[in-house]
Amino acid sequence: MSGPVPSTLVLLSDLANCSSGAKVRFLGCVDEYVVQTATLRLKHDYPLSSPPIVANVDMEHVLERIKHHELDVGTWLNVIGNVDRRGEQNVFVQAVTVWDAGNVNLDAYQRAVDKRKEAV
Repeated sequence: MSGPVPSTLVLLSDLANCSSGAKVRFLGCVDEYVVQTATLRLKHDYPLSSPPIVANVDMEHVLERIKHHELDVGTWLNVIGNVDRRGEQNVFVQAVTVWDAGNVNLDAYQRAVDKRKEAV
């Protein structure tokens, strides 16, 4: 019996190190939504970097399930999707599913993901 390929929990800042086609799960804050291309631009400035890394999330396949408030600037979202390499500087992810992270405790989330990375 086989099922869907599991996703790997990563920090948004680690997306640039993921191979094309990798299925990932990450947390990001909505910085912008580009209606013409159905692209969400998410940020999570951890670890602190300058400039902050931006993930461009293609929302085309999940638009009919997304709630309007989930596109608002400042909303924290969980994303599961596949990494799409389009050049060296930009990170693109084809969304499989997206949901509101709610009142997330960022410090606890960041520590948990870091500890998980150390354990691997």
